[in-house]
Amino acid sequence: MNNRKNEINDAVELFEDFTGDEADYSEKHEYTIPDVGIEIGTIDGIMYTTRRNGKEEKYIHRFKKESRPLLAVSSDGEQLIMVGGSYQFTEKGIEDI
Repeated sequence: MNNRKNEINDAVELFEDFTGDEADYSEKHEYTIPDVGIEIGTIDGIMYTTRRNGKEEKYIHRFKKESRPLLAVSSDGEQLIMVGGSYQFTEKGIEDI
């Protein structure tokens, strides 16, 4: 249980460092990773919209060739999955390593 608490604390810290906002525990999301998927190809980049320091911002991250994760889809075709790759998510956003 202590490991779970550490993971939650790490997630809160990363959220607050990235967004500049205090974490809000009013919304809870649970995610399920499928056991079976279909490999589609590599992910060249990601476009996303988020709030940082109270403002909505749009980002585009183009992965370096050697950092690209794989794109997979669940067997029912309803969930996209990003697998592997050489990157990390920091207070700056997605960074290739």
